[in-house]
Amino acid sequence: MIRIAVCDDDPSFAATLSDNLSELCARYADDDLDCRVGPIFTSAQLVLSFLESNTIDMIFLDIDMPGMSGFELAGIIAEKYPKTIIIFVSAYDNFVYNSFTYSPFRFLRKLHLKEELPSALEKAIEKCVSETQGLSFNSTSGYITLRPSEILYFENNKNYYNICCDSGVTYKCRGTIKALESICTDKRFFKVHSAYIINIEHVAEVDEGARVIMRDGTTISVAQPRRKEFKDAYMQYIRRRYSR
Repeated sequence: MIRIAVCDDDPSFAATLSDNLSELCARYADDDLDCRVGPIFTSAQLVLSFLESNTIDMIFLDIDMPGMSGFELAGIIAEKYPKTIIIFVSAYDNFVYNSFTYSPFRFLRKLHLKEELPSALEKAIEKCVSETQGLSFNSTSGYITLRPSEILYFENNKNYYNICCDSGVTYKCRGTIKALESICTDKRFFKVHSAYIINIEHVAEVDEGARVIMRDGTTISVAQPRRKEFKDAYMQYIRRRYSR
């Protein structure tokens, strides 16, 4: 089941958005995929109270709210509930640039919701489904299955490779980085040079394409022959996330 929530301090808009999501879910979700829209929240605090004993797979989140803002709530969700997909919905276009800090899946404009919502929901559902499938590896400590979003990067380690995860855990597996290319077919993975495959989703900063800084602070160089291709891949990723 995919649980989709809405948080907006305007009850009328929240109800309209919820209705639109329900209609679109019926269109985009497979017959065997249960997408449930709800509950609707009118404040950030209500969302946090709900998350204490429930899960939310996807939340459409207003930014300009009294008390705790959508940005503040997104920061808490990203830290405590990283599996939750955050999609900002705002009447203010200028918020899009500030939203990058919180790594939202998409940024939607309220005045253009009819055009922007279908694609955003379809891609978010695809992400939820892909995350449930996972990638399996034979590590030195046994077989493991990881969601793509859990993986920060793969690094070469002589006759082994390390899988560095966002949880801070590192798994050691026998094999080569080259062999991983046939496994990591997801567009978020990119081989920056012979020793590293990174998850573009976890890139915190790009130094003009020559180096990337991952969210755990690791700095990784991009090989000269791969820099243009990496820049293109990274920009495509940004456009997919913040397409308007």
